[in-house]
Amino acid sequence: MLTPQKIKSATIWSIVETISATGLGVLSILFLAKILTPEDYGQIATAQFISGFIQIILSLGLSEVIIQKKGLHKNEIQTFWTATIGISLLALLICIVISFIFKTNNQLIISKILFFEGFNLALGMLSIVPTALMMRNLEMKSFAFRNILSRLVFFIVAIPLALNSFGLWSIVYANIVQASVSFILLYSITSKLIPRQLSFDKTLYFNSMKFGFFIMLENLLWSFLSRVLGLLIAAFHGTTALGLYNMATKLTDTILAVLNSAITRITLPIFSSVQDNKEKLLFAFQASTYYFNLLSMPVFLGMALTASYWVPLILGEKWSGVVPFIQIISTMYAVMHSRIFVGIAIKALGRSKEFLYLSFVAAIITIIAALSTKNTNLNTTLLALAIPRVLITIPLGIYLMKNISTFSIIEQLVPLKMPVLLATLVATNVLFIQYLYKTDFLLSLLIQLCSSIVIFLVFSFVLFKFNRLKWK
Repeated sequence: MLTPQKIKSATIWSIVETISATGLGVLSILFLAKILTPEDYGQIATAQFISGFIQIILSLGLSEVIIQKKGLHKNEIQTFWTATIGISLLALLICIVISFIFKTNNQLIISKILFFEGFNLALGMLSIVPTALMMRNLEMKSFAFRNILSRLVFFIVAIPLALNSFGLWSIVYANIVQASVSFILLYSITSKLIPRQLSFDKTLYFNSMKFGFFIMLENLLWSFLSRVLGLLIAAFHGTTALGLYNMATKLTDTILAVLNSAITRITLPIFSSVQDNKEKLLFAFQASTYYFNLLSMPVFLGMALTASYWVPLILGEKWSGVVPFIQIISTMYAVMHSRIFVGIAIKALGRSKEFLYLSFVAAIITIIAALSTKNTNLNTTLLALAIPRVLITIPLGIYLMKNISTFSIIEQLVPLKMPVLLATLVATNVLFIQYLYKTDFLLSLLIQLCSSIVIFLVFSFVLFKFNRLKWK
């Protein structure tokens, strides 16, 4: 039973975990970026894209299945746990086979990285069931402890290795240590939830996977937006371009993780618990949309508008080529992630099959964008991806949401009114300050201070006014 107290506690611990883990991740990225090259990052990204693709296929949406089910019995947990043991071994074997393929093509570094990624992937597959059981019950305190400590382990291992000239292997070795520590901590925390006996009910598993299969397909299609796009970038523009793209997505995704994880991580259990009550589900959807975008829209627009200032400062001049990529991706995120809770609501309703239309369209846009711009530069490729996604997938998502959940267009969009106004205010302020900075430095500082105070007051008013809102 998800009580208000439990939801409140889960939210607090989720925020604590997100801020702490992301802070350590940012420190690692910024420090390693000064030591490693875009080529190094490109080779690591290639291996991680492949392992991530395998994970999506083999996991079959099992995590969402466990969280979404109205009732979860002991024999179901035993079946899912037994299945993940077999799947983890299969994942390791597939990675080893692919690594040998790369080796025969004289891509020795990627081959070796993929070999290590296979072990990380196997541990990740074994973590699906215990992690989903924690998320289902919103046991975020234990989840936060495990994630923070494992991220800290990565930071402790990676930085000394990088200082001792291990290059990209500092990340590879740190990743496998982090994955091992993370799994050990997870297993110790959830040992009472994991079945002591192994049993596999074939009929039960495949019946459950009817829902999970469509989630897997959705995740597989959405992965084209990152993983397959990354492989196509490497093929058409080279691993250096992939390294720049990967750094751009790491930085933007890090900001997204701070905003995203604290809210979206707990929304599927909450949405699922009220899936039979349209009024409560609508309120949960609108509240999540309101709070998330109140932060995400101004942050991403500000990130895009100021990238040319902070990127050379924190990453160094060798990463200056990443600026336009960050600008394009951040602007796209500001718009696209305003709809981030649509997919979660559809999963909570058990209707992910219909939502595949949106995922399929997004994947097609990605492939067309990559193929049609292969002889141009990466800026053109990202623009060819971003513009159609905004113009096509957002209206399509609104239409599908209306049909599946019966939420009207107004009900879906009204929570975005205040976030859009606040984001416009922030963007206007940044552009005005940048203009003044070029003409009168002292005046720009004074206006920046005053405008920051005004924006803070406006933000506080809008944030707390939520409790009085009555959406229609």
